[in-house]
Amino acid sequence: MSFLGTLENLAKGAATGVLVVTALPVFGAAGAITAVGVAVGSAVGAAAALLDDLKKDD
Repeated sequence: MSFLGTLENLAKGAATGVLVVTALPVFGAAGAITAVGVAVGSAVGAAAALLDDLKKDD
């Protein structure tokens, strides 16, 4: 996959990570997310997207 495609997948993964963390009411009401939660959700989502992209067969 191209570099721009990888970056696009990373951005989508980061956004998905933030959405999942926001939707989970584990640490309080849904939608109550801190800056740390955004950072963690972004990192987890981006890492998952990168791993998925690396394991993809072209």
